[in-house]
Amino acid sequence: MNLRYRDERIMEARENVRTGLEGPGLTAAQKLWYCIATVGGQYMWTRLQSFSAFRRWGDSEQRTLGQRAWLFLQRIEGFYKAASFSNLLIFLLTGQYRSLIERALRARLVYGSPNMNRAVSFEYMNRQLVWNEFSEMLLLLLPLLNSTTFKSLFRPFSKDKSSDSGVNETYCPICQASPTVPFVALPCRHRYCYYCLRTRCSASPSFRCARCNEPVTAMQRLRVSPNENPPTK
Repeated sequence: MNLRYRDERIMEARENVRTGLEGPGLTAAQKLWYCIATVGGQYMWTRLQSFSAFRRWGDSEQRTLGQRAWLFLQRIEGFYKAASFSNLLIFLLTGQYRSLIERALRARLVYGSPNMNRAVSFEYMNRQLVWNEFSEMLLLLLPLLNSTTFKSLFRPFSKDKSSDSGVNETYCPICQASPTVPFVALPCRHRYCYYCLRTRCSASPSFRCARCNEPVTAMQRLRVSPNENPPTK
């Protein structure tokens, strides 16, 4: 990122500054205190809050030592938030010291070198290329898929066989109309239209009956007696 920390205590003593990139880095003591304040300070504060909540210092009705410690912690937290907000406003105004720790240690972020090659991110382009290839693959494969095969595979899980007891079996289960030229599927002998049954068997050799999900091995014309009344809806 071409950024580094600079010790502002030494830079304030200097008068001639050319580019603003000059100046030594942080000393070993500054680095150590920065690590302790950033990692250790946050860890200790989190542990102290967890311990006070576990001991229920804030729930005590009497002015005990725990309640006074709880009020003291709340005041410290409020003061820290107010100071952090003030430091943020100053940072937006001057561009120095992003946090209170950097301000206390006088550590400022500056550029490491005046010239830097621009880093181009290809993440968006790669994501767009992957999505285009995926959509083209779907457009190529979808016409080759047989929807009837998928419906027959998922039909046993989506519909109970016992729910077909109230369905009129004289109607074609595919077009839900009275068959003009009735045919039956073998071996289950459920009634279909000739066109519906023929097209489904031709499209998929492993076609299963739409009513009982049994494999259809053949089809036979149904002989309807003259006395049988045609079904009506």
